[in-house]
Amino acid sequence: MIYITVAGQTFGIETKKQEAMLARMARNYGAFMQPDAPSGNLLFTASIDGPVALPEDKPLVTFRYDLTEDSAVLRIYPSCRILSIRHASSGRVFSMVCPVRLPGTEADIPYTFTADLTTQGIAPPGHILDHLLIFALSVAGLGRGILLIHASTVVYRGRAVMFLGESGTGKSTHSRMWLENIAGTSLLNDDAPAVRIAPDGSVTAYGTPWSGKTPCYRAESYPLAALVRIRRAPCNRITAQDTLRALGAVLPSCLPTLQQDDATLDPLCAALSQLLSRTPVYILDCLPDADAARVSCGAVFAKR
Repeated sequence: MIYITVAGQTFGIETKKQEAMLARMARNYGAFMQPDAPSGNLLFTASIDGPVALPEDKPLVTFRYDLTEDSAVLRIYPSCRILSIRHASSGRVFSMVCPVRLPGTEADIPYTFTADLTTQGIAPPGHILDHLLIFALSVAGLGRGILLIHASTVVYRGRAVMFLGESGTGKSTHSRMWLENIAGTSLLNDDAPAVRIAPDGSVTAYGTPWSGKTPCYRAESYPLAALVRIRRAPCNRITAQDTLRALGAVLPSCLPTLQQDDATLDPLCAALSQLLSRTPVYILDCLPDADAARVSCGAVFAKR
């Protein structure tokens, strides 16, 4: 078993090809790997030696979307969800099965996922492995206050700030403006950081093994200071959002596969409500310049 800890929770990857998978995962998962099983329950186990077969009945929901070059489809059945990704360059399809939990199921009962990552005749491409594990962690983590958010995240004065926005709006650019112009800033993650809401309501941001095109894989955590949604504009202006507008600003940056049925959308919105009750959210209309970084930093840390 390969053990990975993200956002304070450990999950296991079960495979007969452990040595090969360890070598393939070392680059971005190395800092998160654990030598032994944790003392408590695993968050989930992913058995990746397959096989995966689609049920004969028609899915209740079919959700199709594109990755950078590949295509993905989420099929939701009464008993399970199946996420499949077609690898464009090879034509192979890699899938993961997620069981549907019955209402009232205890959140601390570990999930078990099945995937066919090692049975397709080629090694699982790294980005496909990443996407399927992000899906698994997102589903399993909902009951424990864990959210993965599409964001670029910096650390300043010991606190994390997440920059959200549609692809191409400048999240990474704005992080770079902080790194270049706000002394003492560091990068925590550039694509898919995790947030965990503790039972006492405190909110912590975590680095993860998933950082997009930027190799920033830091197994570190910091209190979350704010979420800032970036919008391109001809001037720099930042505006605090009330709770309703904050939900509209943050929900689009949560995993879209969690928003396709009530079994995951309802706990997602409940977790977001907890998050937004403790964490300020801003809209930053901005240019990609140093002044935009100073404006956002000044607003977020004005009273800190």
